[in-house]
Amino acid sequence: MTAVSPSAAVATPSEIVQSPLPRLKITEIFTSLQGEADTAGWPTVFVRLTGCPLRCNYCDTAYAFHGGTWWDIDDIVAEVLAQGVRHVCVTGGEPLAQKRCLVLLQKLCDAGMDVSLETSG
Repeated sequence: MTAVSPSAAVATPSEIVQSPLPRLKITEIFTSLQGEADTAGWPTVFVRLTGCPLRCNYCDTAYAFHGGTWWDIDDIVAEVLAQGVRHVCVTGGEPLAQKRCLVLLQKLCDAGMDVSLETSG
């Protein structure tokens, strides 16, 4: 048996961005006014990823725990850009439960979007 350090088993962000798996499970993509944080009131595209391993009693999006549709990440970016809004919020469920979320975040940043991430942390 070969010992592996914990850090050796974790993919780096650059490895994840180059992943050959370009899809995410999406519950919905919609444009609305941001209701939280320092961008409250700003038009924002929300990308709600499906799935969450947590079951917080205060969760307001339990409908995103299951279901959803697989989207190619490039199609997600195209849909966000088509909304004509500069700000995008990637949310869930728990968006970071899908490793390829990092690929989406990078592509949105590369496309010039102002990106925020809502996570359980």
